Amino acid sequence: MAVGHHYYVSDGPRTRIGHIALTGQVLDAKPMMPLTLRVLDAFVVSLVIAGSGFYAHGDGKIDRIEAPSLTVVPPGEPHTYGTGPGQRWTEWFVVGSGPVWEMLEQTSVLPTRGGPVRPSAAAHHEDLAAVLQAGPKSQAGAERQLWSIAAWLTSALRGGDEGIWTRAEQLLSADLGDKIDLRQVADHVAMSYDLFRHQFAARFGRSPLAYRNERRLEVAATWLRLTTMPNREIAARLGYHDEFHLSRRFREHFGTPPSAYRRDFSEG
Repeated sequence: MAVGHHYYVSDGPRTRIGHIALTGQVLDAKPMMPLTLRVLDAFVVSLVIAGSGFYAHGDGKIDRIEAPSLTVVPPGEPHTYGTGPGQRWTEWFVVGSGPVWEMLEQTSVLPTRGGPVRPSAAAHHEDLAAVLQAGPKSQAGAERQLWSIAAWLTSALRGGDEGIWTRAEQLLSADLGDKIDLRQVADHVAMSYDLFRHQFAARFGRSPLAYRNERRLEVAATWLRLTTMPNREIAARLGYHDEFHLSRRFREHFGTPPSAYRRDFSEG
């Protein structure tokens, strides 16, 4: 790809969860930014992956930007950023607004004051690049892009906190015979419900509810191997309607009914 400025989304489709006004890349070039402070009515995200520069706050403070560096500027904040005379950098950027951005701010994923930070090693710039280049044409595609950006930002700004996901796994694995309120689980890990579902699925490859259902079946399999507990009791303890409900779910997951599973292990 040629050095310079490349744009992928310009005034994308407006959706119920937000809007992307602009995405693009500055490739080994000087960013096109005003020398004076600017104020936007949208969130600005800048990921510098090569080179260095500066971020200027409205109060006159200047922060140095050194790759890798992630800058998020909330709406209404006076700022400018860029490279020094004769300098160039490589940057991915996105400008967006709406509920999904506000949700990230309200759950403390996004900072309340602009400025550069070092992104977590858990977030790879190639993943963000792939998302920003998507250029969706439909509302559904735009919503998927917004959720993907939200997930990447969460990983970049909170990805080092493995305790969040350990806690989520613990909550989803507890009291397996009871009904669970997934919104409360999201509250416990300080995320909105929608962001928690999307981020959990991105990390574990399945939804929180599917993860919990797998844990129930894994416990059922353990009890079948190690105890003589009747199937009816196992079903009751794990929150299934009856032993037939357990048997149906067990067969779907393990490819064999509970009775055959227990018999195979007892004979072995």
